[in-house]
Amino acid sequence: MSYSVEVVRNNLEEVRTVDLPDAGTIELADGEAIIRVDRFGLTANNITYGVAGDMIGYWQFFPAENEFGRIPVWGIGTVINPGSTDLKAGDEYYGYYPMSSYLVVRPGHVTPRGFTDGAEHRAPLPPAYNQYSLMTSENGFDREYDAHRMVYYPLFITGFVLDDWLADNDLFGAEKVILSSASSKTSFSLAFLLQQNRNTTVVGLTSAGNKAFVEGMGIYDEVVTYDDVEQMADAKVAFIDMAGNRQILERLHNHLGDNIVCSCGVGITHWESRDGQEPATLPGAKPSMFFAPSQIQKRNQDWGPEKLEAEMQKAWSAFLGSVDNWVTINEATGKDAMVETYKTVLHGAKPDQSYICVV
Repeated sequence: MSYSVEVVRNNLEEVRTVDLPDAGTIELADGEAIIRVDRFGLTANNITYGVAGDMIGYWQFFPAENEFGRIPVWGIGTVINPGSTDLKAGDEYYGYYPMSSYLVVRPGHVTPRGFTDGAEHRAPLPPAYNQYSLMTSENGFDREYDAHRMVYYPLFITGFVLDDWLADNDLFGAEKVILSSASSKTSFSLAFLLQQNRNTTVVGLTSAGNKAFVEGMGIYDEVVTYDDVEQMADAKVAFIDMAGNRQILERLHNHLGDNIVCSCGVGITHWESRDGQEPATLPGAKPSMFFAPSQIQKRNQDWGPEKLEAEMQKAWSAFLGSVDNWVTINEATGKDAMVETYKTVLHGAKPDQSYICVV
């Protein structure tokens, strides 16, 4: 039975499964193909996609009917019907999928590296999300790390691009980089890279319950709980906000004032805590949202895609050498388990646990 998991766009607590026509019964238009969604990672990052769905356009990738939406996920799929396209049945692709049994794509620019989905409704959306990579060793895929690729890679690449962006701007003159939601995968990816690459103090901001986990990772120079924000010593800081908690943002800005030389919003792991002082009225550097694809496009132009890919793979390999010491990857199979895993992640999974859903 083919199915799709959908949520109410303005109430992520409300989730349903919808039966889909069997993939074998679908009549493809010229230029279309069907990819079976095999498995995908599910993290707090996907919840951010839902929270920011209207703001950044995430709901537009895989439209649903009425008030419902399909949250995008990063996963692996297999071509089961290439139609009249240049795709080959049985080939596996890593990329952006819905939480569904399959995806109909319109492949364009098909090369040995992958293809771009040229579906009309995806054309106005950021190109990085429309690209699908053929999973071969020549393209840098070590199949031993498929699960890591789905769970960590999109978040790690965001961390990589943030590290590069901070360095590109000389850390905005900051003496410290503070990361909220320090136990999140994007935060600890960035902390890992900052520790390796930059001569700066990295501060993890986290809940009291997650403090021991964050300290145990050994990649933060300081770990501060949200309760102790006002105890932080004065220093020029770049604040990278993965939590999106307006009250914490307000407290930090009011405490450090003009010592905040960069205030960059990235994630919304605290999606339920969006009330607080209007960010534009806060003292210090004005908060702004970071959009990783923009920096990726800049580096593509500066370095060329081959160098960018080589730098990413070098950093990714180093990260893989450490991450299993911190987090366990769990696997859930079938639509009921998928819904339960979604709810677990929505309500805040333990930081030392991550999840793969097998469709």
